[in-house]
Amino acid sequence: MKPHIVALFLMSILICSCTSHKKELLSLPEPAEIHSDSILVPPVILSATRMFIAHDMLVIYEQQKDTLFSFWKLPQCQYLFSAGSKGEGPDELLLLDRVFVETANGFKTFELPSNKIKDLKIDIVGDGRLKLYADKRLAIDQIPLNRFTFLSDSSYCFLSNNEEYEYTLLDKENNIHSFSPYPDLLYGRNEEAKAYLYNKLLVGKPDGEKFASFYAYIKMMKIYDKNGNMLKELLMEQPTDVTNDESRFAYYSTFPYATDQYIYVLANELDGWKYLQIWSWEGVPIAHYILDQSVDTFVVSEKYKKIYAISNDRDNVIYTYELYDIF
Repeated sequence: MKPHIVALFLMSILICSCTSHKKELLSLPEPAEIHSDSILVPPVILSATRMFIAHDMLVIYEQQKDTLFSFWKLPQCQYLFSAGSKGEGPDELLLLDRVFVETANGFKTFELPSNKIKDLKIDIVGDGRLKLYADKRLAIDQIPLNRFTFLSDSSYCFLSNNEEYEYTLLDKENNIHSFSPYPDLLYGRNEEAKAYLYNKLLVGKPDGEKFASFYAYIKMMKIYDKNGNMLKELLMEQPTDVTNDESRFAYYSTFPYATDQYIYVLANELDGWKYLQIWSWEGVPIAHYILDQSVDTFVVSEKYKKIYAISNDRDNVIYTYELYDIF
């Protein structure tokens, strides 16, 4: 990373008096403009739900389609095949949470209606199939396990159904631990569930050692370790009253993407533009960009130093952005 970029962002952090030594109020610097290139592709993308990378392929999950995944060779996004049938039969899949982790044979994900972890093998030698390699039903009664996140040592995190705590941790011994009391920052409607008021998106570090959360109605992020200890709490703007729907603006509504090096998240602003924030796992802002396209989902290849993004308004284009200045 270029030294002047690091210096610019570190100088922008304004540490203010807070209720905890872990909480910081900061101001991001003015974003740099970043311009896209377009890759025209066959119009097979109906409505991209999530994008991820597995085995040097861009994978697009589309939960509305009967064939759930399409596979594209990187870096030029050449269409390879589609696979993964929707249904309850062998090798078929029900509704999946938007979490996908690369494995030695393919990738693993989480099936919401069944509380099952699905380990899927990509057969690229044959005719391009997706086979169920293994599955595991979790020993917990709570359904669904929203915002499911894989952690290391066969542990998992998801949103709690406890009104006092934000998250629940399930370890490999099937011990359940709720943690992180809800903040006292927003004023919701009478009897509104805190899970809705403090709606958030989670993303795990690929090695499972940490996870981060971004709040819909607050410009706030938190970073936790695999045991549920909060490591960082960053507030980018004091929240406003959100007691009615008209005053609620979703700053973070697109699922973040993470590598072992960085966290990437899209932020909405009142000016209508999309902004890309890049954070380290220590909670340091690395870069801040304004995008020239209104995209709905994205993924980052640090190998090719590119963002790949899709707008659901255009079913035959994959946008790319170069990220050479941060690597």
